[in-house]
Amino acid sequence: MKKVIVKTLILLPVIILTMFFLHANYQEEYRHVGFKRLTLFSITLLMLYTFFLICVLRWKQDSAWPFVVQSSFLVYFFVVLSLTGYFILFREITYDGWWQQMMQRINRKDHVNFKLLQIFKIYKITDKQILGNLVMLFPLGIYLPLLSKRFRNFFAVLIASLLVSVIIELLQLATSYRSTDIDDVLLNTTGACIGFIVYSLLSWSRKPIPAT
Repeated sequence: MKKVIVKTLILLPVIILTMFFLHANYQEEYRHVGFKRLTLFSITLLMLYTFFLICVLRWKQDSAWPFVVQSSFLVYFFVVLSLTGYFILFREITYDGWWQQMMQRINRKDHVNFKLLQIFKIYKITDKQILGNLVMLFPLGIYLPLLSKRFRNFFAVLIASLLVSVIIELLQLATSYRSTDIDDVLLNTTGACIGFIVYSLLSWSRKPIPAT
């Protein structure tokens, strides 16, 4: 019974955040939509919370520290998804001609860039467009080794953050939500690697930080 309560409490912050998010962003938008799109949106939430539930059931909580790490990670994960178009994915792909419109965007290079380092020709290093992409996955580089010992090496974090960033860009390409830019992948991955370096420095300066 105690374990059930603890695991429920870990989920509670992200559940509350979800309720506020839906009320602020989707109450009006989805109130009058058809059954099909409402069903797809519900599937979006179901998939997300299935993932959350699997994670919480697999994680161990033997002290307050894992509780804080795990609960805050779920909130962080939700925020990243909300900023990158996940919650409109299934709605967008139900529109007629969705695939053709996406291919046209690619062919016209409409908010689509597959050439590296183009962003630095447009923005300064200190611009929020660059700093924002660096910061977005910075916490991931810290969370991964805290959540699992298998991510306590640089290469594992590099590959994981690269895959996450690619998925984010493909998500934005599929939904036409913001732009799709290979430089974002570079910056996101770099940010996560910097996060891992910060984690490593902190763990070297004190006793090893326990994985959850």
